[in-house]
Amino acid sequence: MLKKTLLASLLSLLLCACTQQAAPPTAAQITAAENARPFDAEISAIYQRSCISCHTTISSKAPLVGFAPDWQARLPQGMDLLIQHVREGYKAMPAKGFCSDCSNQDFKKLIEFMSTPVAAKQATKE
Repeated sequence: MLKKTLLASLLSLLLCACTQQAAPPTAAQITAAENARPFDAEISAIYQRSCISCHTTISSKAPLVGFAPDWQARLPQGMDLLIQHVREGYKAMPAKGFCSDCSNQDFKKLIEFMSTPVAAKQATKE
């Protein structure tokens, strides 16, 4: 049984190594991320003071606002885990993501905003 489990794990790793990485965002996608703002004024204020500096900068390694490939592996983990990552900090992200007064609901709205593809945001706005 242990051999089968190890073999399955090894095959999974090999398959992952063979998959192509998503293409990096284009200049237009970066500009769209830089210009995107939540429609809710309160959430927009939080976003601009706490999130924008990392989530619009490729060098930060944070998932880019509205860039679906950056969110594809994260969203299936579920909102509860994503909020936990924000609250506790995850990788380079500091605990609470520079928003010590944010509630879980605020974090949920921010994640929903940042993970929504830019094209969908533009269609909703029009």
